[in-house]
Amino acid sequence: MTRPSLNQSIARCPGPCDIAIPIVYPNQPITIPVAAVREQIPFDGIDVEASLQVTFTDPDASPPLSIQSIRPQGPAVTGLGHAGIAIINGVTGAVAYLEYGRYDGARGFGRVRAVALSPSVITFDDSNKPDSASFASLLRSLAQTNNPTAGYDFEAVYIELPNGAFDIMKEFAEQRRQQVEEGPEGGAQPYNVANNHCFTFAMEVISEVGVGFNIRQANPLNLKLQGGNFLTRGAVSTFAPTFEVPARQMRALQTQHPALNVSNEGRITNGFQFP
Repeated sequence: MTRPSLNQSIARCPGPCDIAIPIVYPNQPITIPVAAVREQIPFDGIDVEASLQVTFTDPDASPPLSIQSIRPQGPAVTGLGHAGIAIINGVTGAVAYLEYGRYDGARGFGRVRAVALSPSVITFDDSNKPDSASFASLLRSLAQTNNPTAGYDFEAVYIELPNGAFDIMKEFAEQRRQQVEEGPEGGAQPYNVANNHCFTFAMEVISEVGVGFNIRQANPLNLKLQGGNFLTRGAVSTFAPTFEVPARQMRALQTQHPALNVSNEGRITNGFQFP
């Protein structure tokens, strides 16, 4: 399949362009597995639960970090964010939402899945942009992908792409789905909060069609070790996990592409304008 070039003028789309909308839900609780963290700390005396409590309780962070509840696997944290990506076919109006996460339980390799949206097809106006009614319906549906009852607010970017990009992104996501289903036999790497997670998947999808980005300014979180002594904490810090923060990574991405912020009810909350 021929890869479209982003160097070509978007104006060359004979009609509406294809669209990618990477998304982060900053207030969707993310479970931090205590057992997996403990495996990376090879010394006794470190209080892993207390370390997680301190690390993920920071009301002054951007976004604020807090522990919403304690689940059997570990604390459920808001402020880290869960990512996905919506893609739109400019020719047919077809819409798909794709995400990668820990939906496979103890298996650990994660799973790529599609979540049905309503509408599954949008229409475009005379300026070749999504018409207001179908776009509003799409945003409401995106807010409810992982919380059909109350919805989650989300932060996103809106990227226009040459026609053909939709099929390439969807094909790539399907290949990744098959790869992670096969596990190590298919070359898949386990889900990892440091470098193989929901946001890295969304960035892989847009990278496949040539979208450039730089999110190095999004600072990761280092585990704030509790317990032990000065020497053991210093030694353990070499092994302790570092957590990438999709919510921070999205805010870095929003400095490079048009920002689209949406409430849990599906209303645009910033000054978004179609490019």
